[in-house]
Amino acid sequence: MRIVRVTDQRELVRLFGFRYRVFVEELGWLARKDRGARILVDQFDPDAAEYAAYDRSSGQIVGSVRAVADGPLGLPLERCRVLDGYRDGKRLVELSRLAVSPRYRGTMLAAMLMKAGYQWAERHGATHIVLDTYTDDVLAVDRLYLKMGFEQLTRQYRDPDYLWKNPVITLSLDIEAAKRDWRSLRPSLLQFFTSQDGRIDHGDVPDLQPARKRRALRPVARAGLAGVTGTGS
Repeated sequence: MRIVRVTDQRELVRLFGFRYRVFVEELGWLARKDRGARILVDQFDPDAAEYAAYDRSSGQIVGSVRAVADGPLGLPLERCRVLDGYRDGKRLVELSRLAVSPRYRGTMLAAMLMKAGYQWAERHGATHIVLDTYTDDVLAVDRLYLKMGFEQLTRQYRDPDYLWKNPVITLSLDIEAAKRDWRSLRPSLLQFFTSQDGRIDHGDVPDLQPARKRRALRPVARAGLAGVTGTGS
């Protein structure tokens, strides 16, 4: 298993195709809006850090996650929950499009994808990581997020872009506070999320638009995001 930050356009199309198969065809969470292209992509993807998990033997993509830095578009989850009051003084990165193929569910792959996204966010100056997730699987939320140190920001709500009408919550991780807690209470989590891992390739390639990327990590003015909407988290 290897997890790679994808920048090649052909590989990005493969990654977006994997997400389409999981979120649209298999799970039926999202409507078909791709006009026959069979890919899941939105306006946040051009500036996101896109990670794909590859099966070493077959070369097939078996997992995905993306990291989206706060910027002029806001964040994907804000299509139904604006974070203006929360973002003040913070530099936010949202992790989204976390998906694992059926064969790898119940393994460490989801945690490894979270690690890749966490490390990208920390490297790029984020102070907090946010995400939204369904609450129907309480054990999964507790195991993957709450034990990691995420805190619940919202009550349950409905995501208008998802066909599956189960409730959603928004979670946040204060990176520095989490590391302090991990150091004293969960040293294995500190080791896991902060250590280098030969299975994860961050690419270490220069940003194509460095000035735009730097702006995207600054706290955004509250007034500029009141009407932000998105197409998927």
